[in-house]
Amino acid sequence: MNDLISLVWTTTSIPITEDEKKLIYSLINNEQKNPHLKYEKLKKRFFSIFEKRKHQRKDPNQSYDFTSLLEKGLIESGNSPFPTAENTIADERQSPLNNTYKLTSIGLIHIFNNKFIYSPSLLVKYHDSLVLKDLLYKYFELKTIASSSAKFFVLITDYLSDVSSYLLGYQRNSSGQLTLEVERELENHLNLCALSLGFKVAILFKESNLISASLKGDSEKAIIALQQIETTMKRILSKDSMFQNLVSEVSSELSIAREEMLNLS
Repeated sequence: MNDLISLVWTTTSIPITEDEKKLIYSLINNEQKNPHLKYEKLKKRFFSIFEKRKHQRKDPNQSYDFTSLLEKGLIESGNSPFPTAENTIADERQSPLNNTYKLTSIGLIHIFNNKFIYSPSLLVKYHDSLVLKDLLYKYFELKTIASSSAKFFVLITDYLSDVSSYLLGYQRNSSGQLTLEVERELENHLNLCALSLGFKVAILFKESNLISASLKGDSEKAIIALQQIETTMKRILSKDSMFQNLVSEVSSELSIAREEMLNLS
């Protein structure tokens, strides 16, 4: 966790333009398998808009150039395991479509903070990133995230969004250095967020809640299908040792809190 906090502390909240969002979504949706084809698709779309809105003329090479995302540190070249910022940007300017790209840890934090829409495959693809190793894969196994049901994944995306927003907001509103006291405060808050997530997941997958949620379906078949999906997710969670450890910690913290409350009465 210390590495993640140190990383965020040296980062400012980065504005993302609409054109940059389009490029990020192309990475999120894994649409960059053929960069030249993707570029032609974007260029064609651009010119169709151009015909309708000539007053909004833009150079397509600039609109869909990855350089700005590289300069902001939101993405990096996937061609080299240790690319330098200067070399990567220089190579990109020379040949803007010959590289493949991947999101950086800072890029992921901003995606979560800005509430981009993404699927579990993004979290699986970047499971080795510092952000996800510290925030997510300390509490869930990879196969659990890969098998996410809709209701479960909503809790995961909300959690990642809340944590990223908190980290960037804390850093933005702080004028001091990253002291040991500040670091401990951040770690305690992040731990609290994880415990809250564990509690929400555990409550969501109580049998009575699964049944009542399933009854909201429009037809009997939909009710049965929904209940089967969420029951399968519950079975996956029951076999996830990391999640079970989180639930045990939640239970322990609740027991301690209850005892302290009773002692005050």
